[in-house]
Amino acid sequence: MAIKLLVNGEAGSGKTSLLESMEKDVFVVSRDAKKFGIKLPHVLIEEWVGMSALITTIVEKMELYNDKMGTYPSTVAIDSVSQIFMDVIDKASQTPNVYGSQGAEVTREMATLTKFIHESLELNDINVILFNHVIEEKDEGKATGSYVSFGSGKFLSKGGFYSTTNEAITIVTEGAHRKVFLRGKAVQARTTLSTTPDYMWVQNIVHPEKSKKLKEDQKYFTLKSYVDLLLSEQQETDEWAI
Repeated sequence: MAIKLLVNGEAGSGKTSLLESMEKDVFVVSRDAKKFGIKLPHVLIEEWVGMSALITTIVEKMELYNDKMGTYPSTVAIDSVSQIFMDVIDKASQTPNVYGSQGAEVTREMATLTKFIHESLELNDINVILFNHVIEEKDEGKATGSYVSFGSGKFLSKGGFYSTTNEAITIVTEGAHRKVFLRGKAVQARTTLSTTPDYMWVQNIVHPEKSKKLKEDQKYFTLKSYVDLLLSEQQETDEWAI
């Protein structure tokens, strides 16, 4: 039993910082063009070689994690799949375009990644959190409130990583505060849960007194508590499988 969660957000919205609520049973694959600054088990992918090399590195590092911790991580977080997507596109663009070979290469590489995530991680009861860069749409320079993934090709036209997950959240900034949408097609968020609100606020952990003031029945969003809730719901659903 495992869940797969897509975390969307614009650059600087605080996607990666959501991992601060996670514990040492998470393993982070950091390919985000910057150093990883949270005290969690991780591997930094500093140079893109190819999808096969990336997957080999993940598997090798998970074995090292197992050697050190005595168990495999319960969750693998990839930060970010959008950067990996762009890496694949950039590498394919360096190959002469013969009868659409660039597009075919991108499609093949992304299919390899999604297969690995599903068959090697998810089906082996390892949760997967995918961090994804999105862009807010604008109409004549004004924000529409809708968000779209960036990239190109067949993989994106089919919905990109949003189409590969049942659970997706989108973090946005509103003034000095951060809000996480749990559902809403326009904001690339959806959930199988029926009891959660449409959005939740994120607490300012550096300056708690500056956090968004909540109503009595509201709670702050944390990635850890949301993953735990999804797992609990998944367990109850699986009990009905025939």
